[in-house]
Amino acid sequence: MRPEPRSSGAIDEEALRREFRALQDLHQPPLPALARRLGWAGLLPFAAALAAWAWGLVQQQPDVVVPAQQAFLVYSAVILSFLGGVRWGRVMSAGTPPAGYVLAVLPSLWAFPALFLPPPHAVAALGCGFALALWFDTRADTLPATPGFRRLRLHLSLAVIAAHLLALPLAWRS
Repeated sequence: MRPEPRSSGAIDEEALRREFRALQDLHQPPLPALARRLGWAGLLPFAAALAAWAWGLVQQQPDVVVPAQQAFLVYSAVILSFLGGVRWGRVMSAGTPPAGYVLAVLPSLWAFPALFLPPPHAVAALGCGFALALWFDTRADTLPATPGFRRLRLHLSLAVIAAHLLALPLAWRS
């Protein structure tokens, strides 16, 4: 797959980046099935917190709503920070320049202050954090990855972003 030149004769850098990433990924060990199962299992706390939160609102049970809302927000911040940890490990493995470490701590630096916002704003900020991390990891990532990692990362992130979209109306009603 050769990158096609643009009309000005310049090489399409995005196509080169995708091709380079694909070649790097071919030399990585396959994604273990357990990693895939654990990744999907990581969505269960989001689903449980959303269900409890919605149930508490419908039943007008603030003693259910408040802990469910907090569980959703704290778990969201933890998982967003975890994505930074995943990047940190990939940066260390690849031996990339120090800037890679800066990018690895950004999700934690985004998630922590979001916890101090009013719930609707916290849900939106954390959802945006997941969207930004996904954008970066799918569009600007040049680190090698185990085959299947990027696809799993995409699907899990889309599910988490959807959970945040479902949480927004709950947060406004709380």
